[in-house]
Amino acid sequence: MAGEKLAKLIKQQKPSAGSLTDLMYGVVTSTAPLKIRVDSRFEVGAAHLVLSQMVRRLVVRTSDGASVEVFRDLAPGDTVRLLRVSAGQKFYVLERA
Repeated sequence: MAGEKLAKLIKQQKPSAGSLTDLMYGVVTSTAPLKIRVDSRFEVGAAHLVLSQMVRRLVVRTSDGASVEVFRDLAPGDTVRLLRVSAGQKFYVLERA
């Protein structure tokens, strides 16, 4: 009897398919405002995008004073990898593909 209750509780706690994170691919279609076409199916705007540091401009100074660009901003035509989170309400842009 206790085993049945435990099994039922585990089944109830199982995440639904919509709550899991998915790896998706997209193409930047516009940068002002930022828009990404995801899997050639739909377009996502800046309000639903979270950008990782690897897709934002990062310039560092070396010890001799020179500036080196480590990462650049996204540009139209860039292919990116995204994680779909919050049941598809947000997309975390991981990196360029």
